Amino acid sequence: MRSIRLRLRRSAGFSIIELVIVILIFAGLLRLSMPSAAAWLGNIRLRTAAEAVIDGVNLARAEALRRNSRVMFTLTDASGSSAWRVCAVDPAGVDCDPAVPLIMVRDGGEESGATQVGASNDATSTLASALATGLAPASGLPASVTFDGLGRPAQGLANLVRVDMRSLTMGSHERRLVVVLGAAGSARLCDPAAAAGNPQAC
Repeated sequence: MRSIRLRLRRSAGFSIIELVIVILIFAGLLRLSMPSAAAWLGNIRLRTAAEAVIDGVNLARAEALRRNSRVMFTLTDASGSSAWRVCAVDPAGVDCDPAVPLIMVRDGGEESGATQVGASNDATSTLASALATGLAPASGLPASVTFDGLGRPAQGLANLVRVDMRSLTMGSHERRLVVVLGAAGSARLCDPAAAAGNPQAC
């Protein structure tokens, strides 16, 4: 009876050596998964910024159609964040109408500086060959597109045609995303790294 109790006492719980081994294995697995977790979070930030930009462009276009007047989407931060505003355009000018409240503003602060935007108003930057090369972070900013009452980019203005979402911290794990604005005013989000034939490819 006594020997059974001793055996039970010895087999209960873990020894210090077993516990240390388990902790070391867990630490090794955690260390292996950290780079992929950081890349995953960085790519989520990129997608959030890209979707916010495309939402802002679509809002400006919808408001232009609804009001039957010019509405402007502007990437406002020259330092490269995805901050933007949408406003009604002054009938006598090409900037926001000071007499009309801003339609919507986004400060871009949730990216914590890790995500940067580059922009272009050059139509050749939307060609398939040009999309393979990323725009430099903070290039071409501030930048805007003005939609007329028919939801098309207003004629005679240097309208925004392309926005690249870049990461300053991800290095080779970066998955750049691009917003391309068509001649009729539609905007689409594409992935330059996606294989040809993929609906998300540029």
